[in-house]
Amino acid sequence: MMPDLSFYAQQGEETSSLIGQLENGTFVHASLITGEKGAGKRTFAKLIASTLLCRAEGEKRPCGKCKDCLMAAGNEHPDMILIRNGMPIAPDVKKDRTTIPVNDIREMIRICSTHTMDGRCRVVLLFDADRMTPQAQNCLLKTLEEPPENTYFILVTEHPDVLLTTVLSRVRTIRLHPWPDDVIRRILDERGTERNRADECVQEARGSIGKALELAEDEAYWKTRNEIIQDFFGTLKRSDILRISGKWKDRRDQAEQLTEVLESIVHNMLEYRFHFPNAGPVSALPKPWQLFADKAGMDRFSMLADAICDVRRQIASNVNFQAVIEQLLFVIMGEGNKWSA
Repeated sequence: MMPDLSFYAQQGEETSSLIGQLENGTFVHASLITGEKGAGKRTFAKLIASTLLCRAEGEKRPCGKCKDCLMAAGNEHPDMILIRNGMPIAPDVKKDRTTIPVNDIREMIRICSTHTMDGRCRVVLLFDADRMTPQAQNCLLKTLEEPPENTYFILVTEHPDVLLTTVLSRVRTIRLHPWPDDVIRRILDERGTERNRADECVQEARGSIGKALELAEDEAYWKTRNEIIQDFFGTLKRSDILRISGKWKDRRDQAEQLTEVLESIVHNMLEYRFHFPNAGPVSALPKPWQLFADKAGMDRFSMLADAICDVRRQIASNVNFQAVIEQLLFVIMGEGNKWSA
């Protein structure tokens, strides 16, 4: 179920102010919603669009029940234009493009010059705004400066730094922050996620509701994560390096997941060591690494982080994957042996 606008008031004064403007009819004509992946940017944008289009009277908007709300939720409202990369609205633009071309922006401007279906407002949702080409961004500028009457533009991106400063200066920027752990845990509980799994998801999500919900349903991720813990942190014998590297040598397609999981494990140990010693997020690790998380200095964490970064660089340079795995195992096992009884 989609959250209501009041849910986003938890993000702080900035979003509370914006919600208030929606309710009293003083909402700005152009806004930009930013934040990390999984923060709920698109959901928030859709809620704003639904609020602007909803025609419910005598109850809180968006009502989620009227024809306008239902059409907006299904991306089918005639007065809502949705632009995103790979899903063009201009007839001459091919699907699956990795950028939003100028022709899509021109088509949007053309539509905005026509009358709305019911004579009320029109909402333009521009997801993946950072994927607009420079030409597309420049084309958008004049419309942002002089928008058609009763037309609202809501841009969404994880990377506002990619947008032209001239675009940024013409929109109101709203940044969504990482969500508190208790908020994410409550959502997982409401979804019926098992308690231990919910705790693991909160730990891995690092403030991302979207990631937590995704992980709660992804059994393959947890299976791979447990395998990585066993292979890279559960083995202390140097004689096992060749066996483990041989096991991983043909799994280059999982290199990104491998490095992400390793970074997550090191990050969790770091959090436990210096910030949340009572949280117990490292109990699934072998004993030497529990001791590492309890006692190691910052220099040892930096060493592990550097080793994982080096893996990313070598993979990007097409270094033999098995050799990269062996080098990483050598570093991790060497550190683990220092903390074994």
